[in-house]
Amino acid sequence: MPETLELVWIHPKSAARIRKRPPWQRLVDDAQRDPRTAEPADPELPNQTVPPEDRRDVFLILARAVAIDGSGVAAALSEAVREDGKFAPPLVFVTGELRFLFDELEALKAAVTTATPFTGGDEPLKTAVSAASEFLNTPGLLTAPAVVEGLTDRIRQAFGRVRRAVPSGYLDAQIERALLEHRRYQKRLFDGAPHLRVLLQGPGDKAPMLVYFPADVATKLPLYQRFPARLIAAAHLSMDQFEPHPFALQALALARQIPRATPHR
Repeated sequence: MPETLELVWIHPKSAARIRKRPPWQRLVDDAQRDPRTAEPADPELPNQTVPPEDRRDVFLILARAVAIDGSGVAAALSEAVREDGKFAPPLVFVTGELRFLFDELEALKAAVTTATPFTGGDEPLKTAVSAASEFLNTPGLLTAPAVVEGLTDRIRQAFGRVRRAVPSGYLDAQIERALLEHRRYQKRLFDGAPHLRVLLQGPGDKAPMLVYFPADVATKLPLYQRFPARLIAAAHLSMDQFEPHPFALQALALARQIPRATPHR
């Protein structure tokens, strides 16, 4: 049974650029010539200012374009280098599971808040929470993500050593819920502005691809940390020496894939 496709977001200034890519322009032209394939209605994008024709055309491309994997993106990047050495980021269409990473510092704050009521009579947990609280109160706090993650893991390990009157995985579940509800996603500077740092695991890829979304997209996302998606993006060469990923995708349009429920018999 086919999946449901929901349009989530389009970069307001990218529709014309997306439409101009020859294979995608042909999809739009063919749909306009054949009334049998016409879209029944323009998809809605609440709280987003995108003209109806742009929504219709980009959604059509997201629904019908042929996706490439990580190797295909690498090939597109190689082909985008001109004979004179100049490079222009190519547009690509990829699919897979998007995973929105949580901000490391916010995760530590959520861990402290969740674990504090359980510190009574548990010295190791009390020590771990106190160390994290002291760290968070450091004036002018500036540190690497790995240091913050280490403090969070210390709380997690201390919490897990003792059987408690809460379900297994309680701490992680509460941390995830708090971060997701408040949309405390990981951010990095990209193209001169804050962007969400996201991972896309393609169906046949061994490693995930790195994706950047504008920070204000956070409020437009469904309240899931991960979901199957279709994505149009501009592919960039590596721009961060600390990133293990060989390239970065700058998201321009996003649709969510929703599996159809199997009817009960």
